[in-house]
Amino acid sequence: MEGFVQAYDDKAAVFASQWYDYRAEQGGARLKQAVTMTVYEPGSVDDVARYQAKKLAKEGDAAFARACGEFARNDAFRSLNETIIANVGRDRDKGAMFARVPTGFETCPFCLMLASRGAVYHSRKTAGEWRHFHRGCDCKVVPSFEGDPDAELVQGVKPRELYERYKQFKEIDADSGLSAEQKDALKRRILNLAEAKSNPSIGYRAENLDLSELASGELKKMQKKNPLEWESYAQLSRLGYKQRLLHEQGNAAANIDISLFMNGEWHYWDMKTIEGGLGALRKRMSECYSKWERLSEPGATLPTGIDFDDLDNPRVVVDNRYSKIADADAEKQIVESMKHLSAKGQFGFSEAMLILKDGRTRLIK
Repeated sequence: MEGFVQAYDDKAAVFASQWYDYRAEQGGARLKQAVTMTVYEPGSVDDVARYQAKKLAKEGDAAFARACGEFARNDAFRSLNETIIANVGRDRDKGAMFARVPTGFETCPFCLMLASRGAVYHSRKTAGEWRHFHRGCDCKVVPSFEGDPDAELVQGVKPRELYERYKQFKEIDADSGLSAEQKDALKRRILNLAEAKSNPSIGYRAENLDLSELASGELKKMQKKNPLEWESYAQLSRLGYKQRLLHEQGNAAANIDISLFMNGEWHYWDMKTIEGGLGALRKRMSECYSKWERLSEPGATLPTGIDFDDLDNPRVVVDNRYSKIADADAEKQIVESMKHLSAKGQFGFSEAMLILKDGRTRLIK
């Protein structure tokens, strides 16, 4: 494991030094070639390997490999960051600075506070704050030669917006009425909404996302009116689900959103992208169920593309990334709604799919 970790540390440091040189050249700064800085320590690697090896008998090879891989990943990222910090410290008199840029779901309030200051770090004293990296920290160090602390060094990451996010996180943490899971869900919601806003999937196309049944202009209308719903379809596509978006027909008794291919069969599914709390989820589950009821009434007008013989039972995809609900609470409510609606109506809910806060999916039957 030692050689493995050292090799990736070295590669990360070399990559960071080359990136630093490139950013300096783009910023018009004439500097010496960047140096590399690694954090690799053989003793630490050996300690981690020995500690994790104790879990082999109880948790198996997969858990051991996952833990060691996480350590190697974190070590490589630290070498990347330390290389940038070392070079900025060397070139501070020539205008070099750096910013802390959060990149994922492990962004704590302290990270956001530091990141919201923008590109203001340049000395070993200020860099000392950067020694604070919690487990799984996704913050990256980005060099700047622009002289503007509020510069958008990474597309979609703006220091002033980060500060507003930091204040939101502090308010959530200060609410004693929320559980740890609820606080985490609200924070992840904020991050997901920010990601959807800064990197919208407007131009997204893929072979497994069939748009051929949509009318002219229907896709653009959805992307403008319901951008988060479109993000839900795009996410399913990224995860490899084959789907066909269905045309929304004005005079139809109800409109179902997609036809989804799973386990060798196509079935109709409704998409529910939740932004509120449990009340909103219950309502959307009822809305989904009522579509099958309305389409099954005698004389009901079916949308073009919907085959009555293939309608069978209701199925729903619930995107929980933008809601105020923890994933576990959302799953519990979905199960309760499926049982309640199936018991009182003529259909039995076949299954549901939950898109979790981190973008993965979970099938519920």
